[in-house]
Amino acid sequence: MSRGCHNTARFATQAIPAKACVERPVLDVTKAKVDTRTTTVTFSDNTSSAFPFVWLRENCQCSTCFQSDAIARLFLIDDLDVHIQPKEVQVTDGSLRMEWPDGHVSVFTGEWLRRRAFTPDSRAAQRTWCMLEKKLWSSEFEVPRSKYSTVMHNDKALLDWLVVLEKYGVTVVEEAPRRVGAINDFIERLGVLKPTHYGRDYEIVTHVTPNNLAYTGARLGLHTDLPYCEYPPGTTWLHCIRQCMGEGGENDLSDGFYAAEKLKERHPHHFETLVNTPIYFQDRGYALYDFDKITPRTSISLDHLGKICRIHVSSQSRDSLMDLDPEGVIRFYEALKAYNDMLRESGVLVKSKPGDILIIDNTRVLHGRTPFDPSISEGPRHIHNAYIDLDDLRSKRRILQEKLGIELS
Repeated sequence: MSRGCHNTARFATQAIPAKACVERPVLDVTKAKVDTRTTTVTFSDNTSSAFPFVWLRENCQCSTCFQSDAIARLFLIDDLDVHIQPKEVQVTDGSLRMEWPDGHVSVFTGEWLRRRAFTPDSRAAQRTWCMLEKKLWSSEFEVPRSKYSTVMHNDKALLDWLVVLEKYGVTVVEEAPRRVGAINDFIERLGVLKPTHYGRDYEIVTHVTPNNLAYTGARLGLHTDLPYCEYPPGTTWLHCIRQCMGEGGENDLSDGFYAAEKLKERHPHHFETLVNTPIYFQDRGYALYDFDKITPRTSISLDHLGKICRIHVSSQSRDSLMDLDPEGVIRFYEALKAYNDMLRESGVLVKSKPGDILIIDNTRVLHGRTPFDPSISEGPRHIHNAYIDLDDLRSKRRILQEKLGIELS
């Protein structure tokens, strides 16, 4: 994930620039220069890129080597010579034609090659198509809002909403039907619900004998959901059907990426501790079945570029068992406390009203809850909870971009 800028401005609903794609001229290959291991292709717009022979051979698009309906290679790595060199290279009808030593011929159009060019601009464009750049936020942030009926029935509004969620990690959808199942309908417009040991979805209602702190009026610290799972859900959905009366019950939210960047800047040794110290998370009890989930993971995860890509924090489910020596335990607590201070310093409070759906990127935005007194409400606080993975949301965003011809700036 890319590091986003810190932006504390207040955002208008769906304030994400998106524009219709302009019609692009067809790009032809105009020249090909052969080197020892690559051929450098020049396109009709005077841009160029080197393409390795081994990559070109593996990515031959002919029907023998590639199944276009399945979008899958038929040519296997078993048969690939990593030192292969072409017998002949030609530019024919605006395409690159390669003849290989065994007589096989591969033809690549300029448009196909240009999209896959190994230039910095093309690689950056592909990273954006895969995953939008994150916009980090702090205590001045105002959570963007949308209307349920609009995003449910308008594809452009849904695309705008998906972009907001992917960039900022949190949104509120207002005026949803005040019934269990409204978020199921919304999620099924996007992909599939992610089931857990608590069920396909579940209701958070105050209980006398709760099996989770969420079912009480107690304060919940900032956390990510289900860090004890090998694959925690990508997004958390909280639909307010009945809110508590009086004080408390606000959603406590903080951008874990922003706080982690601040921790790295102010206390780099604490940042390194949280990046490099695996901690056990556990949840044990009974819901659909007896369960004992436990997974070791670091509080802050980095991607292959060394950028922050995932947060795992939960005092509720962090196990007391620690695979560390005493000095390591002390270093961890010092680092976690410093990180929590950063989170608290940059957080916001949002109290959902009945009909609001709060959607949170569970890999990034930590959430909690201020305490409330269940006894002063007309009925128990009632939240309907479900999950869907980020894979489905990003997939839907790309599908809608193609369908609507939208280019994101």
